[in-house]
Amino acid sequence: MDAFSWEPPTPQQVVAALRSAAEASDGGVVLLPGISDSAMDAWEAPVPEDIRATAREIGGFAPVGWNGKPDLFEAFGFENEFNAEPDHRCGPPGTFRVLHTNGLAEAYYVDVDPETGEWHGVFSLWDSIDATFEAPSLPQWLCHLADGIRRSAGAVRAGCYRRLEEAFFHWFRATAPESGNAEAFRDWAEREFVRLVPGKGVIDAPAARASADPVLAEVGAQLPDCASVIDLRGINAHTSIETIDSPGMGIDAGFRRFHHGRILAAVPWD
Repeated sequence: MDAFSWEPPTPQQVVAALRSAAEASDGGVVLLPGISDSAMDAWEAPVPEDIRATAREIGGFAPVGWNGKPDLFEAFGFENEFNAEPDHRCGPPGTFRVLHTNGLAEAYYVDVDPETGEWHGVFSLWDSIDATFEAPSLPQWLCHLADGIRRSAGAVRAGCYRRLEEAFFHWFRATAPESGNAEAFRDWAEREFVRLVPGKGVIDAPAARASADPVLAEVGAQLPDCASVIDLRGINAHTSIETIDSPGMGIDAGFRRFHHGRILAAVPWD
């Protein structure tokens, strides 16, 4: 997949993409029921109308497991049980919504501005101080996943995998199939990939405070010296982020977002 478009899809386009993908999956994916406004009102994170318009129709999706039942542990959706955690590495309550967790200790979440109610980019974290910028908006990420379902269904039909759940796992990890008509799907999961490392898009908090960029300076003033500051402005592609392993950071990092979700900070969490 190339870089995301700068213009996110409409709720109608997102719903259509997910329904089309589920239909193309030959029963390998089940769409989750829509969510009521009263249920969304109870979430700690405010929910804007464009997100509600999608969630009312589709609450997410789950791959069908080996037993023929939806694997809710691997589901992608708005009502992930980790949203109930009182202390979360994704940030303070009301600043995120967890969308997916899995057996690899990963969490995928969308940034939320609790003051404006706007939902911004999608990020992921795991047992590390590093992170990934997955997509510039939730609608774009959902359409990306829908495309992955369709590609995975094609790989199953080509004999590369036995079940869509297996195929989607490999597509999600950007790994190529090794059986069946594998050559036809060799580049099926390729996508534009940006990598940010210390000194290239990643600086520490003291450097941010001293920056001539007022946005970075303001963010740096709110963080401890050991924190990493990541500037995602102008980036519109899947981005791997290596933070600074400073003394005081510990094994895992917590994350905070600023400036419409375009400045990410890794802070001590342990």
